Amino acid sequence: MSLTVTLLEVASNAALGIWLGSIVFFSFVGAPTIFSALPMEEAGQAVNAVFPRYYLFGLGLGVVALAATAGRGAVDAFDAPLVAMLATVAVGVLTNAYARWVLIPRMEDAGDEAFDRYHGRSVLLNGVTLLAVATALVASHL
Repeated sequence: MSLTVTLLEVASNAALGIWLGSIVFFSFVGAPTIFSALPMEEAGQAVNAVFPRYYLFGLGLGVVALAATAGRGAVDAFDAPLVAMLATVAVGVLTNAYARWVLIPRMEDAGDEAFDRYHGRSVLLNGVTLLAVATALVASHL
């Protein structure tokens, strides 16, 4: 294995690991703690203030992972695990892009009365992203 492939593997694994960690932390520690420590309205405002950066952070890490994975394929070969990585990282990037540039503006326009509907979509997208990133990280070790 060449040094280039090794460096690209490190870059993609680091990006995926950080992304997965951020999703797990925000979903299972950060957001629940905010909602248990603050009144519902204030907690919602706090979490909504985090969302744009949260999704952009994921997008940035996803782009790094995509570029490093595509680079690995270009240098070495596009085998099945590498193609699986590309596909699942692309799913994560697309779900984050949708959440950032479609869902968040709709949530802001709808106001509080649509919170439950959009919160459900946000949770679903976050779950899809979590599974996609975890799958990509597993595929990177096959």
